[in-house]
Amino acid sequence: MHIVHRRNGSARRLVSRAEHVSSLGSRVVGLVRLAAGDEYALVFEFESVGEHRASTLATPLALDVVWTNGGRVTRVARLPKWTGTARGIGDMVIEFPEERADDVEPGDELLVRQSHSSRSTE
Repeated sequence: MHIVHRRNGSARRLVSRAEHVSSLGSRVVGLVRLAAGDEYALVFEFESVGEHRASTLATPLALDVVWTNGGRVTRVARLPKWTGTARGIGDMVIEFPEERADDVEPGDELLVRQSHSSRSTE
């Protein structure tokens, strides 16, 4: 999977690899991959819109975290390593390496897409 960032009619690939997190084990493996490079993200999907917490407690990585509702960004937060916590409203939370979501703002769209070609933007 990859993630596309859209704003004002333009689109760009934000990361080339993203994985759904479904367990503590997949989160730990994902954090190791996040530490290895900036072209990667972790995707947490929820059945309904609600308040969801993100944290870097006991995590040696700073993260950019984005909450979306129906693909529309509702909140963006930068969490420092070891001590960061934040809450946001949405049906999806996406964690990126620090500074990967610098240009993402509330109201933008983030689309999680299946990767078919390395040249495709969607």
